[in-house]
Amino acid sequence: MKKFIFILIFAISTTFSFALEIGDKAPNFKVQLSDGKQVSLSDYKGKYLFLHFWATWCGPCRKELPELQQFYQSLSPSSNIQFLAICISDSKKNMDSFMSKNKFTFPTALDESGFLVALPYDVQAIPVSIIINPEGKIEKQVIGMMSPKALQNFVKDYVN
Repeated sequence: MKKFIFILIFAISTTFSFALEIGDKAPNFKVQLSDGKQVSLSDYKGKYLFLHFWATWCGPCRKELPELQQFYQSLSPSSNIQFLAICISDSKKNMDSFMSKNKFTFPTALDESGFLVALPYDVQAIPVSIIINPEGKIEKQVIGMMSPKALQNFVKDYVN
């Protein structure tokens, strides 16, 4: 039912909103990570942010996440880029179980309704990957699953 509501909401929202474009100011957000820590877009100011939208029920997302885990593990605290995953239209129980079962350790937050972060970012399909620059503007975005090579090309200019 949640998947249907999510699809319906985004079908309606596309009628009344415009897609974010490269160079647009990224919408602010505040989310609670699975470890309980609160983060907002402003916490990443001065660094690039790789913002990734996914769900446990999304086949392409499930296939892509191991590569994203490897990318996250390659980052150091002093990296020019940080990674944040937003699980959408799902439950905390499913998200936590999925993360634990797959031994994923990247920072992730839940947008259960799809209204909190996905809607302001005009996410209409998943997975979606967005690079936000240090000034808080959309730098790059990809809709759909990335191959390992495509992921490498997506982030190569931002990894130090």
